Amino acid sequence: MNIIQLFCLLDLKRDQILEFGSEDYIRIEKKINVEKKINPEINSNTSEKLILALKEYKEELLFIVSNRILFNFFTHNNFSKNHFSEYNLTVSDDKIKQFISLFLADDLVSFFSLKLSKTSHDNLEELDLLLGLKRYFPEEVIYSITPSVFSKLDFAISKLSTLDKKAHIGIYYIEFKVFYDLLSHFASIELDRKVSNFLSLVVDFYKKNINYLFYNSVIKSMGNYNAVNEILNKTLIKNREAVSVSRQKTEVAGEYSALHAFIFVICILMPLLLSKCS
Repeated sequence: MNIIQLFCLLDLKRDQILEFGSEDYIRIEKKINVEKKINPEINSNTSEKLILALKEYKEELLFIVSNRILFNFFTHNNFSKNHFSEYNLTVSDDKIKQFISLFLADDLVSFFSLKLSKTSHDNLEELDLLLGLKRYFPEEVIYSITPSVFSKLDFAISKLSTLDKKAHIGIYYIEFKVFYDLLSHFASIELDRKVSNFLSLVVDFYKKNINYLFYNSVIKSMGNYNAVNEILNKTLIKNREAVSVSRQKTEVAGEYSALHAFIFVICILMPLLLSKCS
């Protein structure tokens, strides 16, 4: 249990955080001791950290518990915007980074990895929203979660590299647009190369008309990846537009072959183009 979960469990009021004093801390400590007797998940370390946060990091704590995305993430809840009030806080990014580093870094990494492993659309969407706030994440957190994100793409590449007709089984997440939104938070020359290699494999399945509808959706969704390399960006967008047009004209003979030729040429040229621009 982390301090945000404990804050929620104790039913503490957000609008009172800045006004808490010595008597309030005594009252909260007594309440924690009562909860400990019935909830073994509450340990002394977490309770001590919450009291410390309430005493020394009031604004930082209020910022976290007032932010819908962060609060829901750390408490495994899904409260709507109506559950939160806006506060006029001027807390610097560095102070929030320090707060997360002191109190929440381990849970941020472990919760992130858990949700990423489930690869459902909702979990990926939640992580994408969370990464919109990554300016508040300490460097050690970014360093820890980056490989796990890359590994999702690496796994998909390894599956497709087998050229098995059933390679898509177990990597259905590559069909979600939000997966590429998620990757975009970590866009780099290295990731661009991985995406380019992945695109070549996807197009290969598409050209062979293997699970056509699935790979059609994948190519369209890949247009959401925001690459560092502008040539790759343009290619992904053109491919998305091409398959969208193709779906609308499926009865026109020769439509697929023209589209296949366009995408195939782009995929042959992409590794060379990326190498020249890196």
